[in-house]
Amino acid sequence: MAKTNGVNKSKAIRDYFKSHKKARPQEVVDALAKQGITTTANYVSNLKATHNKRSRAVKKVVAKGGVGVAEIKAALVFIKLTGSVAAANQALRVAQEIREIAR
Repeated sequence: MAKTNGVNKSKAIRDYFKSHKKARPQEVVDALAKQGITTTANYVSNLKATHNKRSRAVKKVVAKGGVGVAEIKAALVFIKLTGSVAAANQALRVAQEIREIAR
């Protein structure tokens, strides 16, 4: 588990990468060890790769559809508020019907 003793290791690693974008995994391990958080370079590498994969995916969507990051974030918030993708789709269909009636 990534969470031990009230410390979320994954979050600590992501926070470190936010302030040190070019840090190598061993540098992150050493810096977090000074804060009392123990982790491995392999774990840090996996988190960094996952983050990079997500960033590339978002960039692809933005490039293809002309949708910006702000729209993607708004869509994710909308899905969370409705509870599921199916509920979000249903809400959008209802909104489209209302829009058609209002014309």
